[in-house]
Amino acid sequence: MSIFRRNNSGLPHKKEEDYDYEDEEFEEREDRRPNPRKFKDLKPENKRRRKEPPKPWGRPERLTVLIVILVTVLTSIILSLSARNFKLPGLPRISWPSFNWGEETFYIEGDKEGREKAEKASNYFKDKTRSLSGLYAMIVVRLSDGTGYGVNENEGMQAASLIKLPIMTLVYQKAGEGKLDLDEVAEGSKSTYRELVEAMGQRSDNAAQVTLVKIFGSQEIQNYIESIGMTKTSLEQNSTTPYEIGAFFKMLWSQELVDEESRDEILEFMTETIFEDWLVKGISEVKVAHKYGREVHVVNDAGIVFAANPFVLVLMSDGAVEAEADRIIPEIAKRIYEIETGH
Repeated sequence: MSIFRRNNSGLPHKKEEDYDYEDEEFEEREDRRPNPRKFKDLKPENKRRRKEPPKPWGRPERLTVLIVILVTVLTSIILSLSARNFKLPGLPRISWPSFNWGEETFYIEGDKEGREKAEKASNYFKDKTRSLSGLYAMIVVRLSDGTGYGVNENEGMQAASLIKLPIMTLVYQKAGEGKLDLDEVAEGSKSTYRELVEAMGQRSDNAAQVTLVKIFGSQEIQNYIESIGMTKTSLEQNSTTPYEIGAFFKMLWSQELVDEESRDEILEFMTETIFEDWLVKGISEVKVAHKYGREVHVVNDAGIVFAANPFVLVLMSDGAVEAEADRIIPEIAKRIYEIETGH
């Protein structure tokens, strides 16, 4: 009998001692080889630099940062307090000698008496508004000879409802050119063109303005505004200057914008206005045709004072505390009227 047992394949089984262990021995020898990563690389070029711990800030660095922060904060405070239209309510505006913004005053040459009146009125205006919030501006134009004077008259300011003025004359100009009928009902409205202008002049009706802007288009209105010399007045931004408002009333009076009949009707609308607490409150002795405008921190009133020698008076504010403006505008109007009329 054979000493080998056969398996199912017909081959004899090997005894345990007959197995080949060469592969296992090779793997064992491989395991015993030293790992090159465990050896320290002594080559100078491969030497690893030691990572230094973060160095804490010393006294010089801390002082530098503190100085930068303080300078930034102080600069911001100074610029804010020195701004023309900044002031905390109820407190005087702070002025800084090193930031001399000043108040611009101009005078259109005239006789000695006219210059003296201009100086007196300008100084009064500055004294009354110096401690108030925001920026105040004025202009006076004497319609008899075209002389005048102003303070901050070229400053860009919010127009508020003063922006309605050129829209009103544009309607009448178009009527004079035969492009529309004043008594025709305006497109998209139940009112005639004349009634829309009347509403803007008497009640400062914003809906009437919106209707006319839709009919004419913003660009056509802006083109008209610039064509009459109001190049610093913007319908889109609702901005203008006191000088350009004064120039508008002068042109209206001298019939450069519309004919005499149209001028008188527009001025009548602005004479019968419901806003009587600003220019008119200070000038109650004579008729005043004026346009009032108001927004948040903005109070404006401008028009023609029908004294023996008529004159344009424009008073505007921007960044103002409205209660202050409501109080001071009638006072300024009254005093300027007294100076101009010699009372």
